[in-house]
Amino acid sequence: MNSEQQSTPGDFPKTLPWPARAGGAPHVPGGPTEIIGNLKALLENVAGNSGYDRSFTWPGADTPTELRKVLHLMGTCGLLVREGRPTRLRLTEAARHFLATSDELYLIGVLHANVRFIGEALAAVGEGTTHVELNRVAVEQYGLGWGSLDQVRRRVYWLRAAGLVEFWSNGRIVLTERGRQFLPLLEPAKPEDLPHRRRIRVTDLELPEPPALLAAGLESLDQTALRERKIPTGYVAGGWRVEGISRLMNAAVPEIDREGFTDFCVEEFGVAESSAEQTLQTLRALGFLTQVGSDAFAVSDLGASCLASGEALDFIRLLHMKVALVGETLDTITDEVKSAGLVDLLACRYPGAQLTREETTRRVALLLETGLAERIGLVIRRTELGTALVRTLPLLNPSDDIDPTGEAVGDHPGPPQAAESVANVPNWRELLAAEIVRAATDSADYQRFERAVAGAFRALGLEAEAHGGSKKTDVVIDLWRSPTDRLRVAVEAKTDGEGLVTDQDVKFLRLGEHRARHGAQRTLLVGPRFDARVQREAAEGGVALLTAEQLADAVLRHGRTPLAPHEISGLVTVTDASGLEPAWQAAERRQDVLSQVLLALWRSGNDPADIEHNAGALGVRDIWRETKGALDTPLERQEIEEALEFMASPFVAAVAQHHGDHVITAPPALVAARLRALAAVIDAAGGSGTAAEGTVTDPPEPSPQPDPGPAPRERRAAAVAVAEGVDPRLVRKWAKNQGRVISERGRLSSGLIKDYWRAHEPRGE
Repeated sequence: MNSEQQSTPGDFPKTLPWPARAGGAPHVPGGPTEIIGNLKALLENVAGNSGYDRSFTWPGADTPTELRKVLHLMGTCGLLVREGRPTRLRLTEAARHFLATSDELYLIGVLHANVRFIGEALAAVGEGTTHVELNRVAVEQYGLGWGSLDQVRRRVYWLRAAGLVEFWSNGRIVLTERGRQFLPLLEPAKPEDLPHRRRIRVTDLELPEPPALLAAGLESLDQTALRERKIPTGYVAGGWRVEGISRLMNAAVPEIDREGFTDFCVEEFGVAESSAEQTLQTLRALGFLTQVGSDAFAVSDLGASCLASGEALDFIRLLHMKVALVGETLDTITDEVKSAGLVDLLACRYPGAQLTREETTRRVALLLETGLAERIGLVIRRTELGTALVRTLPLLNPSDDIDPTGEAVGDHPGPPQAAESVANVPNWRELLAAEIVRAATDSADYQRFERAVAGAFRALGLEAEAHGGSKKTDVVIDLWRSPTDRLRVAVEAKTDGEGLVTDQDVKFLRLGEHRARHGAQRTLLVGPRFDARVQREAAEGGVALLTAEQLADAVLRHGRTPLAPHEISGLVTVTDASGLEPAWQAAERRQDVLSQVLLALWRSGNDPADIEHNAGALGVRDIWRETKGALDTPLERQEIEEALEFMASPFVAAVAQHHGDHVITAPPALVAARLRALAAVIDAAGGSGTAAEGTVTDPPEPSPQPDPGPAPRERRAAAVAVAEGVDPRLVRKWAKNQGRVISERGRLSSGLIKDYWRAHEPRGE
C-alpha cells in the first residue's frame, strides 16, 4: 500500500447490482504477501501486449501458462476486458488507475464493485470468525451455493493482502484497525434486500400487452398445437439471445436476398457462410422470416409485430408459440431449481420432449436474459416478471407426450432419438429418488429410509450392507477407489416427520462407536435436513452430512453422467455434498464438448459449400467458430483437441486427418452405436465382478412411477424393491426355486417383488 494514497467512496467504481456481480473471486497464485504483486505483473503484461492467444509466466514460476487459462481464473472482476475479433485484451480504467497508484484499498473497492461477497465478507468478520463460519454466512444469508471453502479463502486472501484482516494461529480471521476504518467506505449488500430473500409479489405487476396478431396466435394454442411445436431450436448466428435474433430480423426489413443475409451474418457475427445459411433456415422454420421472392426474404408479420413493439417479452411469447417447452420451462422454475436438475424435472413433467442439456440451457439463457428468471449461486429461480408472464401463457399439460414433427429446418441430419429413451419409459432411478425423499420423513417406518439409502448407494456403484439393530449402524458402504485404496463408511439414516434432524435426534458419541464396531474409516449421516447445531457438531467431529434431496439428486445425475469412484467418494466424506458439483459440471462439460465437436464435423461433412471448399474438413479454429454460440462458455482449444483425439482412436474411428484438418468418418448414429457396443462388451467382461446388484451397470426392473403423496401399499413394495437394488434375474430364480410359475420376460408384479423382499429382509447379525 502506498501510504500517500487515501481511498474515499467516490474513488471506487459504482457497485454493480448483486445479480450482475460475479460469483467467483479472481485467483492469482501466491500467498497474501504475493498476490497483489503478481496481479500487477499480469496487468502490466497485458498493457504491453493485448494479444489473447499467447502464454504468460507468473513471477517466480518456472513454466508459462496459457493466458486464456489465467483469464478464466481471474473471472469478471472489473480489471480486464475482452473485445474484437480476433480477441484482444485491454485494461479497464479501474485497472489503469490501480497500476498508476498501487492503491491496495482501491483494488478492494474495485473487486467489491464487481464480485459478490467481498465487502460483505469484510463486514461479516465482526469480532472474529473462521473460514467455515464465513462460508456459512455466504450460503445462508447471501444465497451463494458454495460447497467448499475455496471461494471464501480467495476472498480472505485479498483482504489479508490489503491489510484489512489477519489470520491468527487459532484459525480465526480478525479485523485489523485498517479494516475497521475502511469498512464504512464500502456499501455491502443487505441480505434482506437480495433476490433470494424477497417474496414473489405479482398482484401489482402489469405486463405489456402483446400485439394483436401475437395475442391471437397465443389464444389459438390448444393442446394439439402445443404438442406440435418444434423441439430442436436449430442454429442461430450469435447464439440464442433476444438481442441477436432481433438484429437478424432487422436485417430483413423491408427484405434481403440470400447473399445479403449471408454477408450480414459473416460481418456481424464472424460465422462461416454455411452457418449463415443454417441461421436463415432456422429463422424461417420458426416463423421469424418468410420467403417473399425467388431468393428474397423478409420479416414475417408476427416477427414484424415483435420488432414494432420493442418488448423482449414479445419475442419470448413468439418463441413459446413456435418452440416446445419455452413457457413450460419457466413454469417448472418455481422457487429455486438447481441448474443441473432442470433437465430431469422437465423430463418427468413432459416425458415426450427429450430436451438435451444444450436445448434446456438455450431456453434458460433466454429467460435469464429477459429478466424472467435469475441465477442465485447454483440455483435458478423465477422472478416476479416471470411469474406474471407464465400465468398468461397457454401451457402444455404435464405428462402429455410431445410428438415432434421432425428436425428443425436448417439442421443437418444428426443422431436419431433412441427408440427407448429414458424419458419415455418408467425410470427406476426416478422411482428410487422419489422413494428416498419420501422415506426420509416417514418416521413411522424408519427401516423404509434405511432400505432406500442402501439402494441409493448401490445405484451409485458402491457395495452396501444393510444392518440396523442395537449397537449397529444402519448401512455400511464399501467404496473401491483404486487397487490399493478402499473406503469403508458407516452410514446412519435419520428420519423426521417435520423434515429436520436436530441435535436431540443424533448421539455423536454413539456414531463413533458404530464406526469402530464395523471397522469403518468415516461416518456419514443421512437425513431430510439438519439444523445448525447438528451441522456444527458434525463439522467438529468429522462426520459427513448428506440430505435426502442431495442423495436423490446424486442417484439421478449419476445415471446420466456417471462419476469415477474417487469423485463419488466426495459425496460420503464432506459436510456439504454440493462440493461434488464441480466434478459433475466437468463431466457434463466433457459430454457437451464431444457432442458439439461431433455435430460440427457432421454438419460440415454434409454442407455442399464446405465439401467443395475443403472436402468437409474442419480445423480446431473452424470448430471453435462453429460452436461458440451453442454453449454459455465457448469451447477451449484443449477441449476440442481432446474430443478429436478421443474420436480418432481406433476404438471409435469417428474422425480422420485430412491435410492437417479433421473430417468425420461415420454418421453420429453409427458413432453412438459403436460406443454402445463397447459399453456392452465392458459390461459383459465385468459381469462376474463384485459390483453390488442394482448398480449403474445392472439396474433393477423399471417400476411404475409413484403417485403423489403417500404411496399405495403395493406401489411402496415396488419402491422398496428398487431401493434394495433387486435384480429381476434373481427374483425369477428365487421364484422358480419356490415352485412358482413365472414368465422369462416382461415386468415382474409388485406382489412377487414384495414376497421376494420379505424372504430376503435383513434380520441383523
